[in-house]
Amino acid sequence: MAAAVCPRCQRANPGEAVYCHFDGFALHPNGGPLSAGGTFSQTFVFPSGRKCKTFDQLVQGCQEEWEEARTLLRGGGFQKFLAAIGRMDLARSADETRSQLDADIALHDFVAALPATQVKGPRLELNPRRLVLDGMHVGETRQVKITVSNGGKGLLQGKLAVDEGGSWLHLIDGNDTGQCSLKTAREQVITALIDTRGLAAPRKHAARLTVITNGGIAEVPVGLEVVSYPFSHSPFKGIASPREMAERMRGQPKQAVAFLESGEMARWFAANGWAYPVAGATAKGVAAVQQFFEGMGLSKPPAVQLSMTEIRLSCQQPEVIRGEVALLTPSKKWVYAQAESQEPWLRVTTPSVSGPQLAVVAYEVDSKLMKAGRQSEGTLGIVANAGQKLALRVKVDVRKSPVSFQSNLLNPVLMGALVFFCYRLLMALPVDVFARLLGSDGGTYENWLHAPSLEGRFAVRFVLATWWLGAMLGGMRLWQRGGRWMDVPFGVLAGGVAGVLGSASLACLWPLLDSPGRLLWRGFATLVQGHTVAAFAWLWTPLWILVAALSWAAVGALVVLVLGLIGNTGSRLLGVISRPLIWALGVIGWRRLQALVTKT
Repeated sequence: MAAAVCPRCQRANPGEAVYCHFDGFALHPNGGPLSAGGTFSQTFVFPSGRKCKTFDQLVQGCQEEWEEARTLLRGGGFQKFLAAIGRMDLARSADETRSQLDADIALHDFVAALPATQVKGPRLELNPRRLVLDGMHVGETRQVKITVSNGGKGLLQGKLAVDEGGSWLHLIDGNDTGQCSLKTAREQVITALIDTRGLAAPRKHAARLTVITNGGIAEVPVGLEVVSYPFSHSPFKGIASPREMAERMRGQPKQAVAFLESGEMARWFAANGWAYPVAGATAKGVAAVQQFFEGMGLSKPPAVQLSMTEIRLSCQQPEVIRGEVALLTPSKKWVYAQAESQEPWLRVTTPSVSGPQLAVVAYEVDSKLMKAGRQSEGTLGIVANAGQKLALRVKVDVRKSPVSFQSNLLNPVLMGALVFFCYRLLMALPVDVFARLLGSDGGTYENWLHAPSLEGRFAVRFVLATWWLGAMLGGMRLWQRGGRWMDVPFGVLAGGVAGVLGSASLACLWPLLDSPGRLLWRGFATLVQGHTVAAFAWLWTPLWILVAALSWAAVGALVVLVLGLIGNTGSRLLGVISRPLIWALGVIGWRRLQALVTKT
């Protein structure tokens, strides 16, 4: 069969060809087996059963059954059919579209290449065609609506995807891949979320949304301007950038100290999404301004060194040694540092230090926390300007303290006996005289031999005689802590309530507390046999007070002896017990006895 020449491009084609293999023009427009827009020599059938006999029907079928058509194109179904009807040009075009990574774009390009003449399918229309979001702050979110409309006929199908800016631009109706399916006969509203969390200000950002459908392809540019929160405190009010803040702070360093130490400056940086230049704790005073400049890269940190790198100490338990080490710099700049120790016996008493060209770190060594008879070694770690790390090595020789019965045991026992003896004497007036002697019990030998009855007037008179101590202590305590007269009534009220409760509780325990004294009191029974009670009535009350105080002293000595066996905890507890007595002795003017108790 003779070759057929294309009347348009004048290129030779095989004799059996119906269309030109180069430009798709009909080779036999007047008498060929298939003219442009004519029926196919065989019917194309979609998986759904839809039949197509013309290009118009094929295009309409692709538009209305977009997903099935996309699968057919990827699988080569259209290529085989077009080759079978003699349209090698369209078969090659379909094969070329398979190289397109996006299946929707590939199908759109394929449908556009088909020689349909009468089909008017869907047409993509967008509103708005451009998104501009100005004046958003860091951390702010905003939703915008995008309307996808079908300006043609049929079903508009495809997808809307975030092409750029996926860190802050999201589709609420989409999936995890940042895409949203489109399928509408008229219009479909898509909601996009603008999330500025994680962004920095002030800065402009750009993104892009891509819309790919069977009715066209379009892009929606998205512009975002993130503005900063200005600083809100004078004298730096209105500053909107770190560089501007640093320039203003250079001229007003003292005014900036409060904002740096309180963390207000760090919070301002965080609110605007900026990395705060100061790592770790903030230095004190003007050194905080220099620390800020060093972190910003606007000031070169000075080289610092320790006055010593190693120290040797010798102590005896339970001695506590205090020492200092200085940080020095030859530069005329501030020195600041943070110090810490990992050893429990080596404690830093000034963990944060600063000063002009010199800063002193104080520490103490507690020998009670170390093993005696051996050398202990620890390190005092110091982080100075711009993260410079320094270390002081501390070596301590600990000696055992000599055992002395008088110093280690006798003095605390005597102190305990004296403290309890004085406590009982101080309680003689409100308890023995007011609550019992002037009450219904009287002062006979037999009355002191028996415990007071809690059902009588003893408990009431006991509370009346002692509750005011709580009120007085409460008022004095608040006055010492606050120094304002208006606080004293509240202290008196709270102390009075506590005094009533404490007095009532002590009244219930008093028979038990005086029980050792009553055991001794029974020994005087032989002295009163054969004598009338009245003859000795003036003697029994002071004698009973003395016997009760001596019994309390014996109990106090025993308590201190037990506390001494548990070490430092017992000594501290004894100090707490004796503190009210020392104060009371000072109030009533017994200075010598107060000095004796304090010294003991």
